[in-house]
Amino acid sequence: MNAMKKEVVILTGAGQIGMAITRRMGYGKKIVIGDKKPKNAQVIAKIMNDAGFDVIAVEMDISSRDSIKI
Repeated sequence: MNAMKKEVVILTGAGQIGMAITRRMGYGKKIVIGDKKPKNAQVIAKIMNDAGFDVIAVEMDISSRDSIKI
């Protein structure tokens, strides 16, 4: 049986403009929101999850290679 797969959208920097763009482009996709301040990512993730999106928040500093390794 094949597992269902979703496309992923990654938003770096949890701000209002990024959230607006992600809301337009991320419907039906898994959305990962990363920010240096986890609280910022969590706030945006909650707003979007409450609106029906599939979102997770992570601490991320794109200037640090170790921070973005999975």
